[in-house]
Amino acid sequence: MSETPSPRSVLVLLIGEVLDDPRVYKTCRSLAGSHAQVTVGCTNPSGRPEREELDGLSIYRFPHRREFVLKRLFNFMQGRIGSGVSGSLARIHEETPASPVRAAARNAVLSLNFSHFIRESRRINRHMVSSFSRKRFDLVHCNDFDTLWAGVALKKGGAVRQLLYDSHEYWPGMAVDGSVTNKRHRRYESMGIVHADYVVTVNEIIADMMRNEYALSRTPAVLPNCPHMYEAPADTDAVHDPVRFLYQGKVQAYRGLESLIRAFTGIRGAVLTVSGYGPLEGRLRTLTNELGLDDRINFTGRFAPADAMSIITEHDVGVLPFSPVTVSITNSSPNKLFDYAMGGLAIAASDLPYLRRFIDTHGTGVVFSPDDPGDIARTLNALVADPGRIRQFRASARRTAVDHFTWDAQFARNYPWMPDE
Repeated sequence: MSETPSPRSVLVLLIGEVLDDPRVYKTCRSLAGSHAQVTVGCTNPSGRPEREELDGLSIYRFPHRREFVLKRLFNFMQGRIGSGVSGSLARIHEETPASPVRAAARNAVLSLNFSHFIRESRRINRHMVSSFSRKRFDLVHCNDFDTLWAGVALKKGGAVRQLLYDSHEYWPGMAVDGSVTNKRHRRYESMGIVHADYVVTVNEIIADMMRNEYALSRTPAVLPNCPHMYEAPADTDAVHDPVRFLYQGKVQAYRGLESLIRAFTGIRGAVLTVSGYGPLEGRLRTLTNELGLDDRINFTGRFAPADAMSIITEHDVGVLPFSPVTVSITNSSPNKLFDYAMGGLAIAASDLPYLRRFIDTHGTGVVFSPDDPGDIARTLNALVADPGRIRQFRASARRTAVDHFTWDAQFARNYPWMPDE
């Protein structure tokens, strides 16, 4: 009589809380649903139990690092001081200064912050290695380069058989051009990626860039950060009066929200909801008030991830006004793109490579120049003036999401390791 084989085991590592990271949590649940034993090592920013069995996952949480003091001060000031001064701070943070002295000062602060990040990441990685080195796993799934050290050490030590590296960003392009942090991202990622048996990322553009950057023998697998199928019907025939635009996500630098808000001074027949929170929320609320837009722009603050889709479906058009400040952002495929499509929203987005490709290929919306409030206003006004076009985009977006961009279908098709293989 043959014995039933024991389930294959996976260790998933991330810096952050697994329950707060939709991509990582979906990965863990999909692996568990494929009959793998899933152990999670993560940090603990929210004071949850250090050890927990939840949703079929065995979770170990390690002390969470604090952000570097200069970064905390920057975020605090951006959210609380006047829009003029705060706008200058944001520009200093986001743009490469023309003056060599200012550029050197900015890069020195970024380098200090990155050094703090690296030190704290390594400390957490040491905790991970210490906790899991006496266990045995078939696979370690490392999320982003800041867990690669632990994954490589566990593989070299024999605790894991294979290593999968899941890069959620293009790390060598995370900072602005000229920043030393890009060079350090590249160096640290290159040291770990050579030990990976599988490499995964979020879109085809970044996959090609990673293969070229590190001379990989294979192009990384592409697993877009799509939502699960949203079963509730999406009323794609509806267009509200005034037209309801939605930005959902973090309210922070590089998201192009100041340009979007300024554009609304020239947009008629529409309202905007900013659903999310972050260090720029206070400054953007102040700007909205200064521009006399309080009756047309609504800030909802923090929302529960479980409520994201119900919020989306109350609107007509989802906006992605990302500013191409870094290479990573320029080539990104924001999670909300797929959420908006699943909720049946037309999409209005910055004219960036992946966003334009998605919109043109599937006929789901329009693009605009993200740093030009005038172009944003012209593009959105033309959309508002044509409700039939909005309905067409809404129907196409929903159909595209249902047919091509559900998490379960993408995971089954593109995740390169399976427990039953």
